[in-house]
Amino acid sequence: MTKFISKSHLDFLSDNQRTELAKQFITVSKNLMPHQLATKLGIEYSKALAVLTVLEKEEFCQMKLLIYHNCEPDVASGTIPFGQGFPNIPWVCPLCEKSVYDYKELSFDFMAFHIQQIEFI
Repeated sequence: MTKFISKSHLDFLSDNQRTELAKQFITVSKNLMPHQLATKLGIEYSKALAVLTVLEKEEFCQMKLLIYHNCEPDVASGTIPFGQGFPNIPWVCPLCEKSVYDYKELSFDFMAFHIQQIEFI
């Protein structure tokens, strides 16, 4: 089912950028990271993250904080729902099963999991 969102919620996007954004939300359950959206829309990472935050608030997608550990820096070793903050320390990495006592051993990114198609009105 398609959900509608007012253009005013994302008024910093041009009509072409909103059209491209809607294309990204055609496939339900597709994953999208802010840097991917920034590239597709030709905007800065911070604006792409803002777009996904608005869409998460409006329940078009679910945002997750991806957790990366130094043992496998290119593989997410955990996720936390967006808005819950960072993982509690000590945190046990499920990949290497070591306890992490310092945030310096971790890195983070975001991912949106699409749950609704989008149409601007």
